[in-house]
Amino acid sequence: MELNQYLEMFIEESKEHLQSCSEHLLELEKNPEDLAIVSEIFRSAHTLKGMSATMGYEDLADLTHKMENVLDAIRNEKIAVTPEILDVVFESVDHLEEMVYHIADGGDGKRDVQDTVARLKLIESGEEAPVLEKRRQRLENYNQRIY
Repeated sequence: MELNQYLEMFIEESKEHLQSCSEHLLELEKNPEDLAIVSEIFRSAHTLKGMSATMGYEDLADLTHKMENVLDAIRNEKIAVTPEILDVVFESVDHLEEMVYHIADGGDGKRDVQDTVARLKLIESGEEAPVLEKRRQRLENYNQRIY
């Protein structure tokens, strides 16, 4: 098989796995306690990470790996699904889609995702949740004062 055929297969399969991630994330938003959904997302992310690394798209593989770590922590019940965590995972998937489309258009798939990676690392470490909770409490307090 020629490199172009591998590239075409990589792009198509990447799009399928990212679509699966998006669909399952929407399901998870409705059922945040359902760890089976998290496992489905994890499997797609894991496959995408492996394919990306094999094809030499390290930025894509690295972002997917960080997202995978968060999903792993959720499925092992080290952290709970929150709307804020889902936002960061959705953001990750959006970046991954843009990277894959860039590759499909002949680009290198590189994208500045440092902020997203930093947030994923915070979530994985358990530090993000208290920060977000404090922010949510401040917003609620503010809303109570003005309404």
